[in-house]
Amino acid sequence: MKRLLMGSVVLIGFLYSGCDSACCQDRPLVQTSINRLGNLTPIPVITGLPAKAPCGTRLTASGTESSDPDGTIAAYYWTLDGNALNAAQTAETTLPCDGNEHRICLTVTDNRGASQTTCQTVQIDNIKPEPKPADTCNIVPMITYQKADAMQYKFYCTQSTYNAEPIDAATAEACEWSATKTFQDGSIDIHGQTGPVKWINVDPEKFKALDLTLTVKNDDCEATVTKHYFIPDDLPY
Repeated sequence: MKRLLMGSVVLIGFLYSGCDSACCQDRPLVQTSINRLGNLTPIPVITGLPAKAPCGTRLTASGTESSDPDGTIAAYYWTLDGNALNAAQTAETTLPCDGNEHRICLTVTDNRGASQTTCQTVQIDNIKPEPKPADTCNIVPMITYQKADAMQYKFYCTQSTYNAEPIDAATAEACEWSATKTFQDGSIDIHGQTGPVKWINVDPEKFKALDLTLTVKNDDCEATVTKHYFIPDDLPY
């Protein structure tokens, strides 16, 4: 429709929100209206995926670098070979050991309903990765004891081992002890000590039990053992 006003031409247009044609019945009308108003689509970005991966590798794909030029990212949706993975910023998966190429896709939706998808392929190598050596601590703490007299016992850490060998003097000097004494009247005494020997005073008429904890350290490796002794049953006189 045209209207002449003082020699100028003014165009009056109409924006329809409905859709009578069968060709657009499946389109979300809200999203169509937003696009007509100039909403820019978001930009999906996938990071963290290699082009090739050994069989059995756990992959983590990230969509955190995705952006929206005129708004914010409201939703993330991941698929693997057309099947849903999750709806979070990141997705983790272990691809099958089939030697095939697999397609991981990310769809992002902005706060005004516009969406866009990007995909990346990963080729699987059927050679399994070498297993990482397990973190091992080869210290075996061991508590031994010796009767000093009727009222005293000496506990030692010197029989502890590191790499199947007796610990050296420096390691023995760093042994950490924690002793919890329980008495017949219900009272408790807790104290600690470092060194190769831990002295314990024992009175069979008052003493009830002893919990003795030993920690042995060597470099970044350490191990702990706790022994429980009933008095006088476990400690002969």
